[in-house]
Parts: sequence; structure tokens; C-alpha cells
Amino acid sequence: MLHAPTDRLDQIKDLLPGAEDPTVMPLSQDKTRVAIHLVSSENLFWETMEQLKELGASSILVLPIEKMME
Repeated sequence: MLHAPTDRLDQIKDLLPGAEDPTVMPLSQDKTRVAIHLVSSENLFWETMEQLKELGASSILVLPIEKMME
């Protein structure tokens, strides 16, 4: 999960291909940013952390997944 500028959304999605398309939700007090929720490979995520920050990502939260149902 992370917050990102709306104008960088496509670039961030390209960096983090996930199991499915990410969930993108507007922030309640900031119309220029969105919250992004996605499932991504752990190795891929850590490799792209600096690029995400350069694109304006913030409030980055990494959570473990116990199980994933398809």
C-alpha cells in the first residue's frame, strides 16, 4: 500500500506489476494523490523502492500475506 501523485500513477503501476490490477482510491483531503493497494513480489518491491520515492510515493506500507485465494 502506498500514496502516490495521480499524474504518476501509470509510471508507478509499470514499476510494480502485481497479481491483478491494483486498487486505486482517491484520498479524502488531497485530490492530487491516490492510495494504491496491490499484491507484488517481495523482491521486486524492494528493488524498486527508490524509484517509487523518486516518483513521489509516500506512506509506503508493506504487509505479509499469509494466504492468497484465487
